[in-house]
Amino acid sequence: MKTENLFKNWIENVPHGQYAHVRKEVIAKCIITDQTFRNWKNGITEVPELAKEKINLIAGRKIYDL
Repeated sequence: MKTENLFKNWIENVPHGQYAHVRKEVIAKCIITDQTFRNWKNGITEVPELAKEKINLIAGRKIYDL
């Protein structure tokens, strides 16, 4: 059974006008590639713990319980 994809739930609810900026910020601050971003979004790979902290900061709220 697959777990809920918290990253996808969050990133797909970023307002359209902010999506590109937030996407670039996630890629830059988590030091990942475009492909890794897509893998996280599509649930192919899990978001590492250290990246979860950065995502919470970028989101300005708690996406992940750490």
